[in-house]
Amino acid sequence: MKKTLLFPLFILFFTASIAQSGRFHFAEEFYFVKEVSVSNYKGKQFRYEIAVKSNPADTLSKIRIHGIASGNGKEDFIKSNFIIESRIEQEWTIYTVIGQVQENATKLLFYASVNGNGDFYFDDVNFYIEEGLGKWKQIPLFNSSFEISKPDIFAGYYVSKRRSEGLAVHLSNQIFKTGTLSLNVKTSGNVPVAGIVEQVINLIPQTADDLSFHCEFVDLASYFMIFRTKKESPEKGALLSKSQTKITVRPN
Repeated sequence: MKKTLLFPLFILFFTASIAQSGRFHFAEEFYFVKEVSVSNYKGKQFRYEIAVKSNPADTLSKIRIHGIASGNGKEDFIKSNFIIESRIEQEWTIYTVIGQVQENATKLLFYASVNGNGDFYFDDVNFYIEEGLGKWKQIPLFNSSFEISKPDIFAGYYVSKRRSEGLAVHLSNQIFKTGTLSLNVKTSGNVPVAGIVEQVINLIPQTADDLSFHCEFVDLASYFMIFRTKKESPEKGALLSKSQTKITVRPN
């Protein structure tokens, strides 16, 4: 079954992750989302983990990890003040999203993006539910270690629609944390956002009107090449589901 996530999801993640991670000087060049059904875990504590190895091209480039809850509707996003923690493990940074499943939540959406330029690896996605005090149960996730290469390397994930000459995404069999593969994202040619534009995109909307303005600003800014690489033509739209991705798989 095909699924799509609309532009408002990107904005919610975008603004919330600014609050979580401080100022960002680039727009996302690439991002993907893992959806976890939580209808049976209402009120319980959860932990979502993803392993990342980052080789940013400069001090401004980085990755961002965030999570948000959603209800039954396609755009029924729920304010989610989840905590983001990180630790180092075998030269990988383990990012952990921690929170409680809200009573009106049916799924959690966990978001990872590349912000800027560099060489980035993602692996070992895990989700845990606290069944009792201090007793955590791991919930199996499909394609949790990016081991599936055919027919789609993003099986089980939503993936961003943007494509540019400076973006290369493939499975790496040289660098991985578990299994034999990891997701490798290489980006180049992105230009930092500066001046008043950076100030606006770093503002956190406080009302529905603020959010509406923010959405329109980000959408229009792309047409002025503010968020684009030098040779990339403007493109907007919804995220693509795993069945619609067109990224070429090649060995590392």
